[in-house]
Amino acid sequence: MTDYQKEYKKQYKQKNKIVSFPLSNIFYEELRRKSIYYDLSVNAYVKQIVTNTLNNDTIMPLTADRQKHIQEYIHISRGIANNINQIAKSSNSGEYIDISILINSLKHYEDEFKKYISKS
Repeated sequence: MTDYQKEYKKQYKQKNKIVSFPLSNIFYEELRRKSIYYDLSVNAYVKQIVTNTLNNDTIMPLTADRQKHIQEYIHISRGIANNINQIAKSSNSGEYIDISILINSLKHYEDEFKKYISKS
């Protein structure tokens, strides 16, 4: 081991402590199952739980399903914002805006939001 590695290890041990304790198989399997759900290792998941609890923080990492759900929400919202911007640009430049196209477009996004919300 090089001097650099020894010094790094010494500083690491001064700043961090390793905690280990026995856990029944039932509890370990529950932790393992939940860690898979969050796409974390068991140790990373337990560390997240402990640090969140000590910080009085209830935020847990987002699941893959929740991340997908949020991305879908952002996609729909951006579509609406893009249409509104196009309409504003057209009206500001004096172009004729077909109200039926506007209403149909907004209805489409309203329907998409209703589908999105029903999945929640």
